[in-house]
Amino acid sequence: MARPVRIEYPGAVYHVICRGNNRQAIFRDEQDRIRYLEKLSFYCRDKSVDLLSYCLLGNHVHLLLETPQGNLSKMMQALQTSYTVSFNKRHRRSGHVFEQRYKALLVDKDNYLLQVSRYIHLNPVSAGIVTRPQDYRWSSYGSCLKGKGIGGLKPEMVLGYFGGGRIKQLAQYREYVEGGIGKRQRYDEPVATKQMFIGDEEFIDKARRRSTTAAVREGHYSLMRIVGAVSEVMGIDEGDLRRPGRRETVQRSRELIRCIARRNSDVGLRELARYLQVKELSTPSHAVRRAEERMKNDLGFARQLRRVLKTLDHSSIQA
Repeated sequence: MARPVRIEYPGAVYHVICRGNNRQAIFRDEQDRIRYLEKLSFYCRDKSVDLLSYCLLGNHVHLLLETPQGNLSKMMQALQTSYTVSFNKRHRRSGHVFEQRYKALLVDKDNYLLQVSRYIHLNPVSAGIVTRPQDYRWSSYGSCLKGKGIGGLKPEMVLGYFGGGRIKQLAQYREYVEGGIGKRQRYDEPVATKQMFIGDEEFIDKARRRSTTAAVREGHYSLMRIVGAVSEVMGIDEGDLRRPGRRETVQRSRELIRCIARRNSDVGLRELARYLQVKELSTPSHAVRRAEERMKNDLGFARQLRRVLKTLDHSSIQA
């Protein structure tokens, strides 16, 4: 069955599920979970994505996200690439950490957002890890009840479905989530329609009309997609790619970004210079010429370039 094309538009809400490659663990210890939450917080704020709920389990993650700018793919690619590089470095391994395609279910926030949030927060209870959702450290439920949480966590949308002040809203939400525990009630995941929607046909039609997703022109990529691919292939965190460094790997990586951005995208010199933090607009242009010359004389560089392009082609199919 063909995979559906992502639908993205400003204000869209998604239930995102990321699973480990071959269902393997994506967190080996507490430090991994802490690092994932740090990166989740950073990229939600960096990409202006609102984190409504989350739950980290052994081999998968549940996220409830709102995208005011309609940029789910950009945020998720940056997050998963960055965590993969970090995880592989820490555990001295290589290869994929996550399945190639995460599940992103577009949620009718008027009718199903509360149900999805409850389902996410009750996952540890359903899995038999804890008896109360607030006892599970690696979900947003306890943070929500205490009024604390990681940067970027914004439970206000969920709580806003209940009346009264904050204290009353929290009490109502807690009853909504925990009210059926121990009463043989099952809170299954809301049924997805057509592999990607949690909502009725009217919602699906509206979502499709609002979609701002445009087909990516063959062989052309956004700057952040290029940066993510270079980061994955070269094993370097995206933050290091933005700062000029003396390390050969960093220099090579920045040359790859310049070369691919100028040859395989519509990225302008000004945007490229700003991202790479170089003052002279001519610098990226000169670097492109150096990179093209290097391809002719450095077989290793040419192989790395082909690997990045292959990764980009693959990510375009999976996005």
